[in-house]
Amino acid sequence: MSSEPTDRGTWRLVARRDFWVRIRERSFLISTLINIAVISILVLARASSAVGSGPSFGLGYVGSPSIATGASQLGHDAQPPIPIEVHAYSDQATANAALRDGSVDAVVVGDELIGFTDIPDVLSSLVQASARNAAVTALLDRHRVPQSERDAANDPTPLTLAVLQPTPPHRSENAAVAFVGVLLLYGQLFGYGIWVASGVIEEKASRVVEMLLSAIRPKQLLLGKIVGIGTLGLAQLVVISSFAIGLAFATNAIDVSPSAFGAAGLVIGWFILGFAFYATLFAAAGSLVTRMEELQNVIVPINLTILVSFFISIGALQDPNGRLQVIASILPTSSALAMPVRIVLGAAPAWQIAAALVALVGSTVLLVPFAARLYSGAVLRTRGRVRIREAWRSAD
Repeated sequence: MSSEPTDRGTWRLVARRDFWVRIRERSFLISTLINIAVISILVLARASSAVGSGPSFGLGYVGSPSIATGASQLGHDAQPPIPIEVHAYSDQATANAALRDGSVDAVVVGDELIGFTDIPDVLSSLVQASARNAAVTALLDRHRVPQSERDAANDPTPLTLAVLQPTPPHRSENAAVAFVGVLLLYGQLFGYGIWVASGVIEEKASRVVEMLLSAIRPKQLLLGKIVGIGTLGLAQLVVISSFAIGLAFATNAIDVSPSAFGAAGLVIGWFILGFAFYATLFAAAGSLVTRMEELQNVIVPINLTILVSFFISIGALQDPNGRLQVIASILPTSSALAMPVRIVLGAAPAWQIAAALVALVGSTVLLVPFAARLYSGAVLRTRGRVRIREAWRSAD
């Protein structure tokens, strides 16, 4: 009677062991602090740029205040608002002195707009618009146009606005969350994938794996290692994401809306799927070598795939509907990084999201037994690097 089914749940013990061993390591604490420091710098930089964003001007006038105050009102009504502080001067000499000492950026004197060395384009446009409005108002007064007709003529939005593909609300805030999410996903997929591979090598080099495999099948050992380290990576991602959103809320770096929490949850969900895919590859790669020095050569293709996916995902922030970005968001090798960005920016239709999920989950399901076979055939071979074909045959 076969005894194989008796170890069916032992992967949980392996997962628990790997989780608690890794969480006590200094490298875990250091990586967490580094991630928090980087996120803090990004959030605080955005908060400082938001505080100082947008121009503001000083505008003086001599004589009638109508054009200057009209320009100030136009700046107030702009989106985003453009603050214009209005200053009155008794004569042109006083106004010129204010221009020289930098108290104002320009001065309206009669039918002239005067600057010191130049006049900011934005301020000039607003003052010119205010002057046109004043001329139109004077003309309407001269012809005694009724107020209702004046209001219709001065309607700032006479045309109804419509778009073929509406932009999702909070797009800019979600783009910021997506950018941070891509950085975190890249670091987590790469860093924790390396942990899985190095853990396999450590057990193989110390012969601990021989003792483990006397009580548990290779497939269960592989599954437990992926789940344990993956759970640790997920916990770290949740902590860092919560910290980032909390800091953004406290500093007003972004408008923390429910969509921001949804974007963070989306990143976490795709991390789980992406880690399951890549961790099996890293574990199989780790079982093929016996020393950490040899690991880098084995995982080069995996690292390059993740790196290329990362750069494509960054590009998706600018062009989420580009052909390369669309293809990358569906392929299982890159969808964990590219698809969350396109979803957050509202560029991914439902059928593409479904196709990406089917491709990623299906590939992982097919990859697990393949990686488990390589792992089983190579993990006990401690003399030099094992070729894939040799590992496959040894599992028979």
